Amino acid sequence: MNLSEQISSLFSCNVNPSEKPQLEISVSKREPLNIAVPMTIFYSIIFFFGVTLNGVSLLTLLMDAQMRVSAIRFYLISLIISDILQLLTLPVTLYRYYWESYPWRLGRTVCKVYFMVRQVYCATTSWVIMTFTTERYAAICHTMWSVSSLKKFRLPCLLSVWVISLVSAVPFALVYDQALACILDYTAATRADAFHVSTMCEMTEPDPAHIYKGALLVRAGIFFLVPLVSICILYLLILLYLMQNGRQRRNMGLTRLDPEGRRDIQCHQNGKLLLNEKRALKLMGAVLVAFFVCNFPDIASSLMQVYVVVWSDTVLSVYTILKSYLSLPLWYINGALDPLLFCISSHTFRRACCRTLGRIRSHCYWRFGSMSWLRQRTSSEEASSTAIKKNSGKWFRKNMAKKRNTISDHTNHKIGNSHESPFQEEQQQPN
Repeated sequence: MNLSEQISSLFSCNVNPSEKPQLEISVSKREPLNIAVPMTIFYSIIFFFGVTLNGVSLLTLLMDAQMRVSAIRFYLISLIISDILQLLTLPVTLYRYYWESYPWRLGRTVCKVYFMVRQVYCATTSWVIMTFTTERYAAICHTMWSVSSLKKFRLPCLLSVWVISLVSAVPFALVYDQALACILDYTAATRADAFHVSTMCEMTEPDPAHIYKGALLVRAGIFFLVPLVSICILYLLILLYLMQNGRQRRNMGLTRLDPEGRRDIQCHQNGKLLLNEKRALKLMGAVLVAFFVCNFPDIASSLMQVYVVVWSDTVLSVYTILKSYLSLPLWYINGALDPLLFCISSHTFRRACCRTLGRIRSHCYWRFGSMSWLRQRTSSEEASSTAIKKNSGKWFRKNMAKKRNTISDHTNHKIGNSHESPFQEEQQQPN
């Protein structure tokens, strides 16, 4: 008895034959608040920092003069674009897994695109790293090959990677869809509340699900195991070549030991090239380790879906841990981690990011600072005009008071003269 038959034997929904559900699923409508709220905060932090860091990295690769001539520029741009696409699916993940698993309210298109983007991210990241490692192997171990010929194949190879990734995502668009499901809510308190008929975004291909299982095997084999083995072999060959080349350089006197005991390559064109190649390999090696560690739980759970026939309690617990508790968090952490790895592994990229942030800060200061200066100027003009009005009012009132005082004094003088006695007038007359 397979898994679908086991679920069917547990429950069934009483519906009209015309409304017969395509799926029978046991799931809760939403996670408890003590799980949903912390996970929402956790994923929101990842989303904010991931999109911000990847955005700054993309601007650095597009704007900085030193990074525009870098050999790994297009590889890093491809990785950043795939990371941003993958991070943009995070709100849908929060909605689907933690807040409302049914009914599905986002439509059929979002359901299909959601699972396609996840496959595109896995495929592009692994194959971009493998393409870069292959080019570095050719540039280091086969120096007779023209560097210009390697540059000619760089963009066609990256475009081919993206085309292959999009084609590999088509099977997921075929098997995932919005469908009517008979749902057993195992968190319900009563039997009447336990059974629901609602829409869900799930895999709708009936058993034995050849397309779905084939797509999972392609993801695990071609887009995970094959790149992993190929990259490890290429890195091993590069390290062996560098060790052999280092011994030859020491014998020829092209290297010396500095006071701290590290090998220092003298001023030599080939030596400088090897030093730059080592730095590039260090950067992409960190990205490689992060990608395969963070994607292993998802690949392992996918292989369990294909090959496990009897789901015992132990197997189901391992699958739940890999799929629910490790796969999703590590999936998004990897997308937000790549820009940090770029900065940690490469001081050139770190300095370029600092220059980009300086330009952004100066631009924002020039834009918003000028606006604040304008606001300050406007407020100062308003204050000065208000002061002028107040002063003019005071001057007007003062002048009016002076005029009133002059008029009153003149009137009082006339009145005083009219009240003088005839005896005083006679005294004023000459004798």
